[in-house]
Amino acid sequence: MKLAPNFTLSEFTRTSHRKYLEPNRNPPEEVVEALRKTAGMLQVIRDHYGSPVSVHSGYRCPPLNSAVGGSTYSQHVVGAACDFHVVGVSLEYVWKWIYQESGIEFGQLILEGWAAGEPGWIHLSLGSPYRSPHKCGQVLTWDKKNGYVRIRSDDQMV
Repeated sequence: MKLAPNFTLSEFTRTSHRKYLEPNRNPPEEVVEALRKTAGMLQVIRDHYGSPVSVHSGYRCPPLNSAVGGSTYSQHVVGAACDFHVVGVSLEYVWKWIYQESGIEFGQLILEGWAAGEPGWIHLSLGSPYRSPHKCGQVLTWDKKNGYVRIRSDDQMV
């Protein structure tokens, strides 16, 4: 099933955790609707860069989210978040473009998954109504040493 011109439901529901593959591949319809909106944000990025966007983690059924150590409030559980990278483009460059120029209205934008001084993926989530309006537009980084570092909230640099 296509969620957007360049994205399928299969991309947003895959997992290497075999035990959870079947329940993760069959999300409820309200989750599929949220995934369409999430895929729509990625489509804007794909169209801008003209490069494939690889989804690392999209929807996570509750047992999978728990197994991977996801937050109990994770937007992945409702299909309103994804972790991704753009093939052949610097993660930091894409991350900055999203919040500085893209016009994408997001809930959270996090540069994370750091290893050996390099980020591993970008986390992008839907804004309102999937996230409280006062928590939308958050731009952060995350790593094990520093935890979350807020870069922007409500268009204010901090």
